[in-house]
Amino acid sequence: MPLSRAFLQTLGAIVLLAVALACGGNSGDSTTASTTATITGTVTFSRVPLATDANGVPTGLKDASVAANLQSLPARGVAMRAYQKIEQTLPDGSKELRWIVVRTAIADAAGKYSLVVTKDRPTMVEVLGSFAGGGSILVHVIAEPTGINSTTTALDRLRYALRKAANGTAPANNNTPNSVITADAVVDFSVGLNDEWWLVNPAFNLATTEAPLTDQAVLETSVAGRTAGLGSGSRILGIGDTIATFVTLYGSATPGASLDLHYWPGLSEPRGSYVEYDTSLFPQSYDMSTGKHHFFGSLRGGFDNDDAWDEGVIMPLLARNFLFASSLGRTFTVAASPLIPAGTALSDLVPDMARLEGLAEVMAANALKSPYLADTQGTTLVSMVDIRDTSALSPSQLSPYSAPAIRALGWEIVLKANKLPSPGVAADWAKIDPLATGRFFLAPALTKAATTTSEARDVEPLSIYNQLDRLKEAKASGEPADLAGIFTDPVLTSLTTPFGITWPRPTTGAYASFVADWGTDPTTPFPPMTLSMAKAIQVNGAYPNLTPGEVFYAGFSLNADKRCTLTATITPALGPDSKLEVDLPWMVRTFTFTGSGGATEALTIPVNSTLVPYYHPVRLRLKSPASLQPDVVVTLALSPSL
Repeated sequence: MPLSRAFLQTLGAIVLLAVALACGGNSGDSTTASTTATITGTVTFSRVPLATDANGVPTGLKDASVAANLQSLPARGVAMRAYQKIEQTLPDGSKELRWIVVRTAIADAAGKYSLVVTKDRPTMVEVLGSFAGGGSILVHVIAEPTGINSTTTALDRLRYALRKAANGTAPANNNTPNSVITADAVVDFSVGLNDEWWLVNPAFNLATTEAPLTDQAVLETSVAGRTAGLGSGSRILGIGDTIATFVTLYGSATPGASLDLHYWPGLSEPRGSYVEYDTSLFPQSYDMSTGKHHFFGSLRGGFDNDDAWDEGVIMPLLARNFLFASSLGRTFTVAASPLIPAGTALSDLVPDMARLEGLAEVMAANALKSPYLADTQGTTLVSMVDIRDTSALSPSQLSPYSAPAIRALGWEIVLKANKLPSPGVAADWAKIDPLATGRFFLAPALTKAATTTSEARDVEPLSIYNQLDRLKEAKASGEPADLAGIFTDPVLTSLTTPFGITWPRPTTGAYASFVADWGTDPTTPFPPMTLSMAKAIQVNGAYPNLTPGEVFYAGFSLNADKRCTLTATITPALGPDSKLEVDLPWMVRTFTFTGSGGATEALTIPVNSTLVPYYHPVRLRLKSPASLQPDVVVTLALSPSL
């Protein structure tokens, strides 16, 4: 049976529900009340908190050398494992004791866990550096010394682990501390700033839950370049604590699949801390046990800038994950070709990306109860984002396409929902209930209900207008604030106007709709479109191709299946580094054109005969990440074909 990390991938739901895995092996032992023992305990860690001045402005981290500055916190959402040595029958008929993963759990909000195991077996308890990411998905803190660009596949990438025997002991340099358990036991873990973690491969056999690599763990500080006694310590659980805070408030911290965050002390990537949404860039991210890719990310661990404690850096990443996942499956999104967040708040983005980039930092600020998102290094401040600041923007850069405008507006909405003054002071911000604006960050239901003429769908890509509409919905049971009562039209008008966003939404002009209507049963070419990179800005050395000039949304309807070729005419011809993508989301197809264009093979654009006319959304995108492409005019046509 091939080895698999199924504990953390395919069995993620079991982990999160803390349902015990069946005791593996061929020993035939049964587990009954009289033969079991329960291991309970609490996992805590020392956190270095953010320091602020009297005005609530971050100044760096508090001095970690002063014990009174440290916070002792529960390790919420951390994955726990129980191992036992169980007799296994080998292929030759002989028997041997092998390490088996017998139980798993997730620590609760108090850092407490419980594992039920069979008595009278050598037993070991493990804290694994993986954390509940929402739903059945986990976030893994990866311990690869070479970081995100390691050539190792996702299933073989090392994790951080702490281990103790069932009697609570952990002898030095013993990578499998264990003791025979004869009764209920308490095994606590208290993790200090520089405690050393084991680097483990947590793979086990799906059929037997045997973990053959258990005794191959090595101390992180034994790796070249590391210093004995200076482990990653509570930083690993600090990362998990930030994840737990976000998940508690918003429900999910992943882009929709397993997230592997790479963190190694002394190592930072040129892009800093980030999550890569284009899984094709990392073939190693493919998980053979699930048939899916993990998402890879990296957190700075450099000696000059370490982000493990920086909630103001990590939370916006988690928020982008949340918003990215919530945009998948919408009418104008192609699963195989999604728009990927730029990772920075640009002032000229298509409406769905402006929404994502702007709201991401508001979600972080809302959770932290501060408009300041700090990047620290020790007691110093590396950089800081004040999400309220739009001073560098011209009037033309304040619009529904502007992520900085949306994030500044979002902060005003947070204050208003909590009935706090603007701009307010730190004492006011401390009163923020992050749940008060929870609905504001959630994608709405499909904006066009199912009818006899169309399936339920979005009438356009998501935008800030969708989120403002959510404020007008009636108060739901359990919501702490009556948002509809607070955000009347006059209130919203006064809030949105300074940021170039008109409320109520215009019924004519550029902001009335972000989608062109191409009619029903087209027989002539569609209207020509100009695609332009005039407002394109490089991010990390490449153009994201996400400005309103580079992406065009449209839609047409059909009363019957249409057999045709899709033809694109591009004038002038695209340069050698450029291409045009035409997405038909409801066919889950993306067609690529270069040069002067061309035609696809014959294809059938289908309809649902019970729902006619049947709507087909279209998305065009000019892609030229390496160079500025001059403006082009594009004309599409559905040419009849046999």
